[in-house]
Amino acid sequence: MIFKMMAAQMAAALLLAAGGVSNAAERLDIPTEFECPRAVGRVTIDGKADEAAWEKAAVIESFVANWANRPGRTKTKARLMWDDEFLYFHAEMEDADLYADIHQTNGNIWENDVFELFFRPSDASLAYYEFQVNPLNARLHLFFPSRGAGSLRRARSSGDDRAFHLTTAVVLRGTLNNWRDTDTGWSVEGRIPWKDFGRTGGAPKAGDTWRFALCRYDYSKQFESPDLTSCAPLTIVSFHRYEDYARLKFVGAAQ
Repeated sequence: MIFKMMAAQMAAALLLAAGGVSNAAERLDIPTEFECPRAVGRVTIDGKADEAAWEKAAVIESFVANWANRPGRTKTKARLMWDDEFLYFHAEMEDADLYADIHQTNGNIWENDVFELFFRPSDASLAYYEFQVNPLNARLHLFFPSRGAGSLRRARSSGDDRAFHLTTAVVLRGTLNNWRDTDTGWSVEGRIPWKDFGRTGGAPKAGDTWRFALCRYDYSKQFESPDLTSCAPLTIVSFHRYEDYARLKFVGAAQ
């Protein structure tokens, strides 16, 4: 089933039929609502998240395979913040076998270890966004007017309407692409300017709530198949299952 999902992502056939809502209940007791505080002070995108501003951000660590009723095989800790210009993110991931060989922007980087972010700004609209980063700091960034709007090839198409300005940095704790050793993990830090969300209205206001999911692929010599996890209580194996996304409330600066 996992490989069906991977093939579906490659062809965007994972864009489910509108009536395909699952009746499955949430399987694990994980949070479904999170707060995104305003960042206070300058944030340097270097992969380290060592600024004081990050200390105020809540840690999101409930990365699970909810559809299979199990936690992730490795731990992930993520944080989100925002200010007038950017949405910031940081993720620290355990990983015993660092793997990435895709360098190009908007390549099939989910075929590597990868950290993913999905945002649906409004329940009243079918539009949503997908962002990915792998350990080589290769990026994927897509806008979907809806899941049924066309293929992944269309979402990747060039032109001003597909321009993104995502900035990221990664830190590796181990040796990339050497299965013989044992690594400890990797981290990614990034910022997304609000103009990248201009297709759906741009920046939120304090008090606004978006749907979101933070997700991960972890390929490893220790696993029979890649470990897929998300902080959202997904009821089927699809990171595009936005009906199941958690809620993210944008709040003022944490005290």
